[in-house]
Amino acid sequence: MQVICPQCGEPVLAENINIQRMAAVCPACHTVFQFDPSVPTSKIKQRKMKQPPQITADETDNGDLKIAFRTNFQLDSNEAVIVSVVFSGILTFMTLIMAAAAAKAPIFPLGFGFFTLIMYYIVALQVYNQTHIEINDEQITVSRKPLPNVFSQLNTVSLSGIQNIRYEETPASKKEGYDTPRYHVWAEMVDGNRKLIVGDLIEDYAIFVTQRLNEQLNPDTNPDVAHLLDNEAEIEDGQAADELITPSKARHN
Repeated sequence: MQVICPQCGEPVLAENINIQRMAAVCPACHTVFQFDPSVPTSKIKQRKMKQPPQITADETDNGDLKIAFRTNFQLDSNEAVIVSVVFSGILTFMTLIMAAAAAKAPIFPLGFGFFTLIMYYIVALQVYNQTHIEINDEQITVSRKPLPNVFSQLNTVSLSGIQNIRYEETPASKKEGYDTPRYHVWAEMVDGNRKLIVGDLIEDYAIFVTQRLNEQLNPDTNPDVAHLLDNEAEIEDGQAADELITPSKARHN
């Protein structure tokens, strides 16, 4: 029977398990969690995470991978989008009023109109732009396209020194208890440091992106993301080792 970390899906070795307290520490993500050995286990064939329909993932002729998707959580719950839309409406209303009242002095209406266009552009950056993730033999590149944004810098992570790709729920998501939890995707380096690849993804997106990047990083190994698809559990005796899938009652150091 193998204890599995509920946070990252990594197996936990015997030296990291306290049988008396029925607790364990994951050596990969350092999550402390409790487990119940009386929970019946199943022999489960691990399946790859299906590609969400909103994501495109294409491989080029030279083997590079390109992933693209739009903002993937509810926009009506995004503070930046809400503020931008509200200010756009207010500035539009004020511009129309000032244009009607100051026909002979158009400088103020023109000024408000200019700021109104800026607010609409900010909304378009968040709603229309897509996140593009590209990985080749040398690096991972993350950008927002097609509209240019001077405040959003190109994020480039060199493949040199990357040990693995993992995803983790954001601190804000844990603290605020979002209805739709959000996750960061990290590159774990051999020196113990981490580099952020892309942030604020819903869980399915984070799992899929992590899985595909790991496949590109280590093409000869199995994906490092364990995910049991709903309605697609395959119980096959002799195909996989017994695994204790622990409930998500975990806390972090």
